[in-house]
Amino acid sequence: MEKFKYIIIDDDIHTHLSVNRHFKKYNNYTCENTFYNPVQALKFLQENEIDLIFLDIEMPEMNGFQFLKALNKRIFVVILTAYSEKYGIDAHDFYDRDLFFFSNKAQLLYYFPKIISRFEKLYTEKEMLNRISQLSKNEIHTFPKKINNQTIQLTDIRIIEVVGHYIVLKMKNGEECVFRMSFRELKNFLPENLFFQIRRNIIINILYVTALNDITVCIGEHHFQISTRKQKKIAIELQTAKQKLSQ
Repeated sequence: MEKFKYIIIDDDIHTHLSVNRHFKKYNNYTCENTFYNPVQALKFLQENEIDLIFLDIEMPEMNGFQFLKALNKRIFVVILTAYSEKYGIDAHDFYDRDLFFFSNKAQLLYYFPKIISRFEKLYTEKEMLNRISQLSKNEIHTFPKKINNQTIQLTDIRIIEVVGHYIVLKMKNGEECVFRMSFRELKNFLPENLFFQIRRNIIINILYVTALNDITVCIGEHHFQISTRKQKKIAIELQTAKQKLSQ
């Protein structure tokens, strides 16, 4: 399970207590620090990596919006305020700065599961884009066949299913492409650090793996049981590949 680190920036101790209380249900989240002054939080963030910030607006020395302007890192932010109607319009200007949730403090109990769900979805998407961006610095291979005269990037393929003498490409945009191709021909050009055969007829792209354990691989809504014959070996290879991509 992915581990996440968060901080709280608010001049009201009740918000600190409330946020940490809600996180008791989520063992993979750790509170790295709490701040009553946003200036001190900025200094902390210069030397520490954080995944998630809970931020108030009305604070001494610097308000929440000024903090977001001064923040020079891309970190997901949740704004919690007692004055949501007063600041709701102003908050929209910051949604391109990784602000992804704006909530009234009184409604935190109701919205907290939604905050966590949305954050983890956005975090996964961000990590996926980072991995693809990293790969693009090297040579990007393309699929040897085209569809509608358009080149298919291997990084756009999530899953490959082998059906007899045909293969089905399940793309990141939800589309499926079918080609006549032998399994041997397919394996010859697939980069081994990107594509892994987890069953006799299933090959997955490690970039899109959203969950993984010793017996199951998840790619979004698709769940695959790893072949029992080489289960341990395949699981180790997948876990090692994911660790390398995250480095």
